[in-house]
Amino acid sequence: MCARRASIEESLLSFQTEFNLNPSQPLFKITYKSSPIWPISPISDHRKITRIAILDSSFNPPTNAHYQLIVRSVTNIFFQNGKSIIIQTPERQQQIKEQGLEFFDSCLLLYATKNADKILSSSDVSHVDRLLMMETLASHIQSTTPSDTHYTALKNLAVGVVTHPRFIDKAHGILSLLHSLSNSSFSFSNNTSRQFSLYFIMGYDTVIRLFNPQYYTNMREELAPFFETNYIICANREGYDEEEAEEQFYQSDIVREIIGREEEKIIRIKLDNEIAKISSTKVRDIIRNELKIKNKENTEEQNKIQNVLLELCPKPIFEFVIQKDLYRKVSVKNI
Repeated sequence: MCARRASIEESLLSFQTEFNLNPSQPLFKITYKSSPIWPISPISDHRKITRIAILDSSFNPPTNAHYQLIVRSVTNIFFQNGKSIIIQTPERQQQIKEQGLEFFDSCLLLYATKNADKILSSSDVSHVDRLLMMETLASHIQSTTPSDTHYTALKNLAVGVVTHPRFIDKAHGILSLLHSLSNSSFSFSNNTSRQFSLYFIMGYDTVIRLFNPQYYTNMREELAPFFETNYIICANREGYDEEEAEEQFYQSDIVREIIGREEEKIIRIKLDNEIAKISSTKVRDIIRNELKIKNKENTEEQNKIQNVLLELCPKPIFEFVIQKDLYRKVSVKNI
């Protein structure tokens, strides 16, 4: 782990140096990938578009909501004749192979070093720790995905970092790197160039911010090109469960003007209510204020708290947080 930490630190240093040369240019860097040809699927037809499911978050820390967002997106959304199809019932999913549907090719866990609304504080964990936790989450996703499924994207994962907080800039940085790789690593004998479609996974609260004019000089002119090649996967969030208000938002003049028919560019999925309630803030608060393990003494109360945390975040993430003594006021090095 020490060697991996040092490698990420060195990678971030060179990343920052490159960014300093041209701060206005969005940069994207891959810090981990499960396949040397990521984001290309090993079973991909080079004539079709490469579809990438992207989960962008602060991962502070990764939770079971993050896990479910990426897994549900890949296993519930399919494509036929260039259009998305949502299949969430197990009965219908048995018909997938017969219908000749297409799938996501790969996944990306994305972290932005800058946040449009927040400034990294001294109590937050470092960029390096977040990227290490993202790699841990990626490994967990791969290990819990059966090999004999159509969902190869869940085993074709990458972790990446981007310099800019706005989605229009993130997409620009990602596509710039992918197109440069496409012209070299992914070239084909018939000179066919790769096409990429990015599917950003986010909660409904983030979709609202995406259409907030305060983040743009001219929202219509800046967002319209974004939706030409990119898509949004929107999941329900606790506190934003008024269906009527949500429908009004999607049917509003500004949304329809920018993206046209909502169902073509914004794909909506439904998380279980218990999953939709999970937040990184809740995990941090419990670890900081309630988890008090000392000298290997596991009281019944503390065991219950640990079980609550394991319901909120994957076990490998919980173990990483405890091992690295993150989010805590009191050291737990003697666990």
